[in-house]
Amino acid sequence: MPGENAGDAGLAAVEEITRIMKSVIDRLIQEMTTRFGRLKTLDEKFGFLFNISKLFANDTSNDIQQHCATLADFYKTDIDGTELFVEISDCSMLLKTRPDATPSSPLELLSFIISYGNDIFPNLRIALQIMLTISVSVASCERSFSKLKIILTYLRASMGQERLSDLALLSIEKELVETINFDDVIDNFASARSRKVVL
Repeated sequence: MPGENAGDAGLAAVEEITRIMKSVIDRLIQEMTTRFGRLKTLDEKFGFLFNISKLFANDTSNDIQQHCATLADFYKTDIDGTELFVEISDCSMLLKTRPDATPSSPLELLSFIISYGNDIFPNLRIALQIMLTISVSVASCERSFSKLKIILTYLRASMGQERLSDLALLSIEKELVETINFDDVIDNFASARSRKVVL
């Protein structure tokens, strides 16, 4: 058109694909950096509780004491660092008397502690409970937000909150939805909503 420069024209198909791919790769790198950063933070706090054999080894007591202090600094109201270290030492001595009940994972260690009651090793029990639940809650929240990003596109921006929630639930529970016979659901809905009008 008259008065336009060559730079005012839209991108060619190849240039547009290149631009989109670069933005996708940038987003992927950003998401991976964020997620690995969170995993690194979790490992700094709870990593010493994952390896049970190293946790109860005698030669790593200084490292364990430092990790206990770091964890207690973050969860000040829930965990006492010095008591946690003492409880780990006491649990190690208890496990040496019970070689048949040696746990191999944090979940088995938590089950072992709970089998003795809630009053024994309270700080170690709380630390294990926090560690075993925190990553699951983060993953489930991120999955639901990922589904919402897929469902709520630019073309569906005027969608209501109730419909968006229902579509997100259907998308998250995809395996269950695939087993449902929709003909039966429609028949039940039609029979419940049928009205007789007297003319």
